Amino acid sequence: MKYLPRSLDRELDDLLPHLSAVAIDGPKGVGKTATAQRRADTVLSLDRTSNVALLESDFDFDSFRGKKLLLDEWQYYPKVWDMVRRAVDQGAPAGSFLLTGSASPYDMAGSHSGAGRVVSLRMRPMGLHERGQTTPTVFLSDLLAGEADISNLSVRV
Repeated sequence: MKYLPRSLDRELDDLLPHLSAVAIDGPKGVGKTATAQRRADTVLSLDRTSNVALLESDFDFDSFRGKKLLLDEWQYYPKVWDMVRRAVDQGAPAGSFLLTGSASPYDMAGSHSGAGRVVSLRMRPMGLHERGQTTPTVFLSDLLAGEADISNLSVRV
C-alpha cells in the first residue's frame, strides 16, 4: 500500500531534530505506526512478548544507542514510558525515541507524565487534503509565521 503523506509528517520533521522523544497518539488505524516507521531505524512492537523481554533485559536501551527507536503500541508495556523519560534525562540525543499508541495504559499510577521530556502529538483520521481530494491554499503555520499570502483569501459561510 502506498504511503500518503500526513499533515503530521511536516510537524515531525520540524520537531525530531530538536527533541529526544516524541509520542504519537490517536485512534486505531489512523497511520501512527506507518508515519513513525518512516523515521525509525529500529521498530519494537510492544504487543509482542519477545520485544518486551528484550526491553526488560536492556532497561537502559544500550542495544539501541545511536539509533532512532520506535516503540510501537507502548501502552502494552507502560514501564517503557519511564524508561524513555530516564534516557532523556541522561542525555539521549534528538530523535532517539518515537512512541506510538492508541490508548492510555490501564494504570498510570506512579508513572511520570513525561512533561518536558516526551512531546505528545495527536494524529487524527485522514483529512480531505491528505487523501488528495482537495488542495489547501493556506497553512495555519504559514499564517502564524507571517509567510502566507492571504490577498486572494475568501471565507465561505
